[in-house]
This record gives sequence, C-alpha cells and structure tokens, in this order.
Amino acid sequence: MTLDSEQKVPLAPVRTALTATQIIANLSKVEGWKLHGDGADVAIEKTYRFDNFLKTMAFVNAVAYIAEQQDHHPELLLTYSSCSVRFNTHDVHGVSRSDFECAALVDALQPA
Repeated sequence: MTLDSEQKVPLAPVRTALTATQIIANLSKVEGWKLHGDGADVAIEKTYRFDNFLKTMAFVNAVAYIAEQQDHHPELLLTYSSCSVRFNTHDVHGVSRSDFECAALVDALQPA
C-alpha cells in the first residue's frame, strides 16, 4: 500500500507572515488586541476580564474548542478573574491571517 494510491493526507493550510503594515491594518479590525514582542516572538494579545473563576474557566474552555476547530492554538495566561490570549504563528515566525481570524472568533465569545 502506498500513500498515493490508497489514502491522501490533507496538507496543513499555507500560512505566511504578515508585514508590519498588514498587522497594523488588521489590529484596527479587532478591538482591544495589541501587538506584543518583536521578531520571531511577535504576537497579538488581549486580556479578557470576568466576575469570577467559573466564568473565566468557561471562557478558557470555549477558547480551547475554537483552537481545536481551527488547528491554531494560543498561549493562555489564566488568573482568577482574567485570561490573556496570545496568538502567533510559529511556523512563519510571526503573525499571520490565522491569528486575526482566531482573534475575531475569540472576541465573538464575549457579549457586546
């Protein structure tokens, strides 16, 4: 059995790093997200605040679900009443469109 004849394995989506100009333009579209770090450590980050730990954990679990669905996993920093979410794309050593798409999906979890 060969991979070509029996089974096709889907390739990961092609991601490319955004330029500084593209990052700034996209930051204007996602409220509250800020640029963090520089070089290969550059990321976008936002901190969400909650009334209690249970609400914070519910948010974290919802973010985990989104991350699995998108196959794009953020760094999370969790406290009793807050969660900081940081996205970057390791394979391009920068910020990609996927980071902004996931940021918008996470923002949609919060009531307006």
